[in-house]
Amino acid sequence: MSREHPAGPMHPSAAAPSGAAADGNIDRVVSGARIVAEVLGAYGVPAVTFIPGEGILEIVDALAVHTPQIALASFRHEAGMAYAAQAIGQLSGQPGVCLAARAPGALNTTLAVHTAFTDSAPMVLIVGQASQAISGREAMLNVDDFQRVFGPLAKWVGLIDAPERIGEMFARAWHVAMSGRRGPVVLVLPEDVAQAQARLSIPARPQLPTPSIARADLDRLRGMLQTAHRPMIIAGGTGWQRASLEALAALARRHVVPVATTYRRRDLVDHDDAVFVGEIGIGIDPSLARRVSEADLLIVLNGRLGELNTLGEGFKGYALIEPDAKQRVKTQRLVHLHADAGELNAVYQADLALLAEANAAVEAWHQVSAADPPWCDAQALDARRQWMSVLRAERVAYVTSGRCEGSLDLRAVYVTLDAALDDTAVVTSGAGAYAIWPQRYLTHHRPGTQLGPKSGAMGYGLAAAIGAALVLEPGRQIVAIAGDGCLMMHAEELETAVRLGISLLVLVVNNRAYGAIDGAQRRLFGRTTGTELGQIDFAAFAGAFGVKSWVVEETPAFAPALDAALAQPGVRLIELRVPRSVGKPLA
Repeated sequence: MSREHPAGPMHPSAAAPSGAAADGNIDRVVSGARIVAEVLGAYGVPAVTFIPGEGILEIVDALAVHTPQIALASFRHEAGMAYAAQAIGQLSGQPGVCLAARAPGALNTTLAVHTAFTDSAPMVLIVGQASQAISGREAMLNVDDFQRVFGPLAKWVGLIDAPERIGEMFARAWHVAMSGRRGPVVLVLPEDVAQAQARLSIPARPQLPTPSIARADLDRLRGMLQTAHRPMIIAGGTGWQRASLEALAALARRHVVPVATTYRRRDLVDHDDAVFVGEIGIGIDPSLARRVSEADLLIVLNGRLGELNTLGEGFKGYALIEPDAKQRVKTQRLVHLHADAGELNAVYQADLALLAEANAAVEAWHQVSAADPPWCDAQALDARRQWMSVLRAERVAYVTSGRCEGSLDLRAVYVTLDAALDDTAVVTSGAGAYAIWPQRYLTHHRPGTQLGPKSGAMGYGLAAAIGAALVLEPGRQIVAIAGDGCLMMHAEELETAVRLGISLLVLVVNNRAYGAIDGAQRRLFGRTTGTELGQIDFAAFAGAFGVKSWVVEETPAFAPALDAALAQPGVRLIELRVPRSVGKPLA
């Protein structure tokens, strides 16, 4: 039995409390499945994504009957439902929750769990397991040790061995998913535990630690900024609050420090703000890459310094910033702030390593320096103003240049799309060369308007867009962008979007190839193998699901197609047909 989400998304604030108090015990004996449903309701979970199957039937039924305020969304593939939960976690500021049936369903989620981990998105995956009475007997559709399966992919894997422990284990899962570096947690619930009876007990939702920056460390930061002529802030990660990001922008303006973002976190700063100078990672503006190397002080806030965020010339990891501290300190000092101690000094030895929660740290910095003049001397201030001006000019030049081969100019497409979207529009994408275009030419003005996997997962964008629609307020524009190879990884979720009554626009860039790998093979070997794809009529394909579609092959045809698509509700698709040779923008 499944009760699916009605036509129209539910905003998280609309979730009504369940019959059980979040901090109290109810003297009723109920099933373990009922306890799961009541805990999710009491914790304000707005939506649960799932595919009904063996191991979770009792939970799905309990959710449908006892927590009607939770939107239930049944997907076509477990990866799709888990991507949607990951997107919900990243957008909503609390863990996205999804349910997977026994081994076939659970194993289908592994790439999505990996994506939640690499994107630091809080998520709780509840896996239905065969009864404990037949554990170790290779039961039907079963994997006996999900710890070994998910251990390398998730922050924690917990086995609930008794219904009395469901509340305790879920509270712990919530805390782990939301603390430090946010990420996915897996809870394994055997069927006999879901069926067994216990007293309904719901622990309070965990209060999350928010360690701030010490005054002594702020004084050290002040001293490092005092003499910096070419400082740069790099902001990244998840869990930011809008007020904190506004305070960060104010700090950057006060101290005259340009701000870049880590890869696929470009919505953290308003692109119209003069302090914003671009995004590092894949597709970085070569000019920005040079400036990062030239900075005499890097202040990395809440971002990871892994391979993806340190890609330098030639797509070489750990090259954008010098890893050798002794070598780097001659020209550049590094401040790294993160809430997870494991992220500090992992590869890069920081001159100032700060273990703190980003929002609390920025607020402390903002309060301390609110009445201060810029933290620098007059000579440094003049140098910074010039530095900021140069970086901003290079940013403007980068996003207003570039060309596209063929009769359909993708730069013009995204400039047109950008002008048509509201500031609150959410844009999702997966992985591939096509994603470089919106990354370069779409602007963001508010946080929580951009979703894309750092894991390189193809097929992510459509499912993530559905997840966004499940929890964002009605009327928000949502656009999923995909290449033809990317979309076909999980194109079945078009039916999910139609069935759930979701309103979103899908753009498919069709070059009949795995574009990024096609280009890489040509550069490396002068030939390609296995990257050419067959022609698909996406308008006809989408039409089979009830999706209104348009095909665009020339630049002038895009604007009217976009106008027609945006004027209609429901799921709409525009296929953009471009030559196979179209990769990233040409100089």
